[in-house]
Amino acid sequence: MSEQAPGAAPVTADRIAIGAAHRDQAAAIRARLGAAGAGITVDTANRLQGREYDVTIVPHPLPGRRDATAFHLESGRLCVLTSRHRHACIQVARAGIAELLDAHPSTEPVHLDVPVKFPDGWAANQTMVAHLASHRAC
Repeated sequence: MSEQAPGAAPVTADRIAIGAAHRDQAAAIRARLGAAGAGITVDTANRLQGREYDVTIVPHPLPGRRDATAFHLESGRLCVLTSRHRHACIQVARAGIAELLDAHPSTEPVHLDVPVKFPDGWAANQTMVAHLASHRAC
């Protein structure tokens, strides 16, 4: 139920978003949804930033990849994709993300006595995968 409407009305399509890492992924999702997705916002993390929805659906950016690039591991993108919801965020993924992260460890240089300015994307993804492991639907 959405508190956006008086009397806590049911969540409507205009209060649902699907966030993707790439524009081509968002376009593919829109095409796949077709008319059934009318009213649902489907866009990239960059374009969803600052917006809010009752429910978000987030395909994890790593499944299907053979490597974990800096673009896909960027912690800000992960943060935006997983924080646009008011009530529920559903992350869609498949097995193998933890193994992919282990195979491509962080290569960012570490300097002693220099504070980290932004969270490390590799570590942020590892933390997210570990947290979500106990919340699987199947």
